[in-house]
Amino acid sequence: MAIVDMQRLEVLTMKRDHTRLLQFLQRAGCVQLIPVQADESQFGAIDHEQKYLAEDTQNRIKWAIGRLSKYDTEKQSMFKPLPLAPREALEEENLDDVLQVVSQVEDLMRKSGEKRGHETRLDQLESQLTPWLNLEIPADELTATQTTRVYSGSMPSRKLNELIQAWEGRPVNILPLSNISATAYFVAVVHKSVVEEFLQALRAAGYTPAAPQTGSLTPRAQLEKIQREKDALVDEEKAIEEQLRALAVHLPHMRLAFENLGAKKARLQAQEAMAHTGSVSMLQGWIPKPSVEPLLDAMRREFPNAQVMVSDPKEEDDPPVLLHNNPVVRPYEAVVEGFALPKNGTLDPTPAMMPFFACFFGMMVSDAGYGLMMALLIPILVKVMKPSPGARKIFWILCGGGVATLFWGAMYNTWFGFSPWPSVFDPVNNSLPVMGLCIGLGALHLFAGLMVGAVQNFKNKDPLSAVFDQFSWIVLIVGLGLLLLPQTKEIGQWMAIGAAALILVTAGREKSNNPFKRLISGFGALYGITGWISDLLSYMRLFGMGLATGVIGMVINQLVGMLTGSGIIGMVIGAVVFVGAHLFNAAINMLGAYVHSCRLQYIEFFGKFYEEGGKPFRPLRFAPRYVRIHE
Repeated sequence: MAIVDMQRLEVLTMKRDHTRLLQFLQRAGCVQLIPVQADESQFGAIDHEQKYLAEDTQNRIKWAIGRLSKYDTEKQSMFKPLPLAPREALEEENLDDVLQVVSQVEDLMRKSGEKRGHETRLDQLESQLTPWLNLEIPADELTATQTTRVYSGSMPSRKLNELIQAWEGRPVNILPLSNISATAYFVAVVHKSVVEEFLQALRAAGYTPAAPQTGSLTPRAQLEKIQREKDALVDEEKAIEEQLRALAVHLPHMRLAFENLGAKKARLQAQEAMAHTGSVSMLQGWIPKPSVEPLLDAMRREFPNAQVMVSDPKEEDDPPVLLHNNPVVRPYEAVVEGFALPKNGTLDPTPAMMPFFACFFGMMVSDAGYGLMMALLIPILVKVMKPSPGARKIFWILCGGGVATLFWGAMYNTWFGFSPWPSVFDPVNNSLPVMGLCIGLGALHLFAGLMVGAVQNFKNKDPLSAVFDQFSWIVLIVGLGLLLLPQTKEIGQWMAIGAAALILVTAGREKSNNPFKRLISGFGALYGITGWISDLLSYMRLFGMGLATGVIGMVINQLVGMLTGSGIIGMVIGAVVFVGAHLFNAAINMLGAYVHSCRLQYIEFFGKFYEEGGKPFRPLRFAPRYVRIHE
C-alpha cells in the first residue's frame, strides 16, 4: 500500500540560469512547483506577455493542424501508435518556418471564406433572377413613358389569369413570366388613362410589388454571367484546396511546434510560481523521496552554483499524493484515481482492492471464451497501439479481468455460450450455491475493507480504535452468520452479544463524554447493521450480470443454429451473426462489469475505511498530445 513520501525542494539559483533550470526540471519530470511565499514588493513584477503569446501561437497552430488534418497522407488510427519524437524537438526555439506555414493556411482559409461568401451572394442573386428568366429585355428598360406606366410583381396564379381575362381588349399589356409554387410573376404595361383603376384591380388580386435585378443585361444573360462566376469560384476553391493539400506535408513539424509551445507554456506557468530579484531566482516544489538523490546528483553537475535544500513536509503542509505499486497492481491505480485520491497519511487501497476488482469483473462477464479472447488480444493491442499511460492502465485492467473471466467462465462451464462439460457452478439450473458464493465473497470484501481500516489505525498508533471500530464489527457479523447453523449457534450468539455490547459503549466515545449520549450514539451505530444487509445484497449483481451474459450467449447460439440449418447462405450469415453478436455481448458486458466493479469498490469497500482528499501530484513535465517522447 504505497503512497510515495514527498519532500519539499527549495532551489536558489542565479536569475540568468532560471530558464535553463526549468528546462532541466521539465526533462526530469519529477518536481511539482508551488508558489513561493514572499512579499511581492521584494520581487520583480511577473511578465505575462510571453505566456499569452505562447498560448495564442499554440492555438493558431492547433487551428491550422485541424484545417490540414484531412489532407494528411499519414492517416491517424486508434490502432496506430503516435510517432516518436526526441525531447530536443520539444525544446526547439526557432518556429519561424512553422509560423510561416500557419500564416499561409490562415491566408488561404480567409480567401476561401471570402469566396464562399461571394458564392452565397451569387446563389441569392440566382434565386432572385429565377422568376424573371422569360423577360427578354434588360430590367433597366422597364421604365415608364409619357403615356404608359410599368408594373412588375407577383400574385396568386389563379388571380393573374382572372386579371388577364378581365382586362382583355383594354389599354393594358400583361406579360406572365413564370409560375412558382402557385405564385405567378408578371410585367404589365398600362396606359396612364387607366392606371388608377388597374392599381385597384392589382390590390384586389393580392399583388406584391417586385422587380428583376437591375442591369443592362436580360435576366437570362445575368444568370449565365452568374454561372460563369460560380464556375470560376469553384476552380479557385480547388486551387486553394490544392495549396492546402501541399501544405499538409508540414503537419509533422506543426505538431512538434504545438508540443514545443505546450512545453514552453508549462515552463512559463512554472516561472510565475518562482520568486525573482534582480540577480537571483528561487523556486519551491514537491519531489517524491525516491527521486531526490538522482535529481540532486544531476543538479550538482548542471548547476554547481545553485543552492538546494530538501526537507520533510511541515505539519501544516499538504503535499500532493502519488501512488506507486508493483507492475501487477499498478494498473488498478486508475480505479482509485477515478474516485478520489486518498488523504495524506492514509493507506493506498489499491493492493487490497485489486484481487476483488478482477474477481468481480470475471464473475460478471463469466464467459471463458470472452476471457480467453481478452487475455490474448489485449496484450497484442497494447503492443501495437502503444497507448498513453492512462489508457495503458485501462487495457491492463481489462486483461486482468480477462484472466479472472477465464477462471470463472470455466467454473460456470460457459464458452461462448456453450457448455461442453459438467460445471462446478450452474447459475441457470442451480442458482442458490452461486448466490451464496456471491454473498460470501461480498462479506469477505467488506471484511477486507474493515481490515484496511484497522491497519490504518495501527499505523496511526491507535489500536483501540481498530478494536472498537473494525474488529468489533467483524466479530458481530461473523457471530450473526454462525447463528444460522445449529452446530455454531451458541458460540455465534455470544460473539454477537459481546461485539454488540462493545459497539454500544464505544461508538460515541469521540462525540461526547456524557455516558447517556454515548449510549444513544451506540444504538445509532448498531442500527448500521441494516446497512450491512443492503451492502451484502449489493453483491447479488455478480450473480445477475453473470447469468445475463450466459443466457444472452445461449440465445445467440440458438439463433445461429436456426440460421445454419438453412443451407450455405444460412451458414455464412450464421457465422457473421455468431462473431458479431458475441463481440457485442462481450463488449457490453465488459463495460457493465467494469462499471459495477467500480461501484462495489467505491460504495461498499471504500465506505468501510476510505478517507479521500488527496491532491494529485502534477510535476513540471512534457505532456505531448500528438507524439510520444523517445526516451
